[in-house]
Amino acid sequence: MQTDPSISYSLNLISLEKYFDEMVKLHESNNFPKVFLLNGQKGIGKFTLVMHFLNYIYSMDETTKYNIKNKLVNIKSNFYNSILNQTCSNVIFLKAEEEKNIKIDDTRNLKSYLSRSSLSNKQRFIIIDDVEFLNNNSANALLKILEEPTKNNYFILINNKQAELNATISSRCLRTNIFLNTMQKKNIIEYLLEENKENTLIEYDGYLSPGLYFNYNKLLNKYKVDRTDNIKNKVYKLLYGYQKDKNKTIISLSVFLIEGYFHKAIRKDNVNIDSLINLKSSIVNKIYYYTEYNLNIKSVISFIELKFNNV
Repeated sequence: MQTDPSISYSLNLISLEKYFDEMVKLHESNNFPKVFLLNGQKGIGKFTLVMHFLNYIYSMDETTKYNIKNKLVNIKSNFYNSILNQTCSNVIFLKAEEEKNIKIDDTRNLKSYLSRSSLSNKQRFIIIDDVEFLNNNSANALLKILEEPTKNNYFILINNKQAELNATISSRCLRTNIFLNTMQKKNIIEYLLEENKENTLIEYDGYLSPGLYFNYNKLLNKYKVDRTDNIKNKVYKLLYGYQKDKNKTIISLSVFLIEGYFHKAIRKDNVNIDSLINLKSSIVNKIYYYTEYNLNIKSVISFIELKFNNV
């Protein structure tokens, strides 16, 4: 099985050092569980945490080791480059596609793959991201794999809490809940923006996860949405961007901006609250209908403009 070709993560581990140290301690004491579950908000850094842990483990015998003191991945390490080049056979990635269920065929293929010995008989890690998107068939297939423990196979499941996780799978895991306070999130965001030389185009509200904030900010830069644009122009630019690229994160960003706009409007006008809530709902629903039923974008833009003019 190949690794996920879209793997991307920060080479510096920011604000998650405590969780990294706990995982390393479990591993070094030979107590790392066969099934380890990371729970937490999507975009908070769980996948980055896992990748740092794996870089640490697999580069231990290299001269280009993981920098454990500074929590820094060595880009010259063989393991790091094997992941980039999709040549690492001892790490397997499964992930849902845009909030769709993880395919049953992927889970079945995993069982076949795991029946073979790992390279050099080393530990093999199976990373299942968006594990909450396992449907019943996929979950049952995974449970059968988990019920047949093997010496070198270890599962790390990432639950982004976007759907209800299968209770039986959850019961088979050692669980760790990942939580970051507002300052820790801001530290990650500042690092990501500086590292990627991105202009800051969105006000941080303390709720968004660092990953989601960074992706939103990146989209605003990509589609040339400026801070000085009014809400209508922001939404228009994003919807035309969605028409071109079909990236559903653009839709969630549009809804996020609309929610923020109406939240401020309601705080200013507490007399017409019901009217403002209804306007917001009609705009958001129209955007969802646009993506679901492939509505004509010009008619959608006209509808949204008419509604915003009533605010």
